[in-house]
Amino acid sequence: MVLKAKKAPAPPSIWTWLSITFLWGTVFFASSILTLRLSGSWLERGFFNPTWSEIYSVYAVYFFVLLFLAISAMLVKNRLDPRGEKQTRRQQEVVAGKREAVFVSFAGSIATSFFFTLLTALVFLFSRALVGMTIELTIPVVLVAALMNIGAGLTASLLVGFVLFVLKKI
Repeated sequence: MVLKAKKAPAPPSIWTWLSITFLWGTVFFASSILTLRLSGSWLERGFFNPTWSEIYSVYAVYFFVLLFLAISAMLVKNRLDPRGEKQTRRQQEVVAGKREAVFVSFAGSIATSFFFTLLTALVFLFSRALVGMTIELTIPVVLVAALMNIGAGLTASLLVGFVLFVLKKI
């Protein structure tokens, strides 16, 4: 099976935007919880040890944040590149081997994993009164967790790149 980029692909549907945002948002929600716990323990600052029920409750709030992000990102992308020309060109360059060969968007993986840690921390902080949980996240704890979470982003990027590499060989 040879992967080919279409000359004029249809723009991604709202369902594509939602599914990708929820997939990666959920992956980074989980990895951010882990890195926030590790960072707090490592720095011996703050308190972050939510129970499973608290995590589920916060995820209910996070769900709506992800929904807003997906729709906003789609609208901004459609406004900046309404015909999808940049996306088409990028897909063609990737298929032609002119772009990422192993990592899928190396810089994007770093930025996304860092951003989602900040987002997760903010949602936990704003949800703590609503959920009735006790957490304390300091800026150093969140920043160290965000840096640690970059490893999760790079791992995910490498995994997706490997899958695409294998699919190109099939």
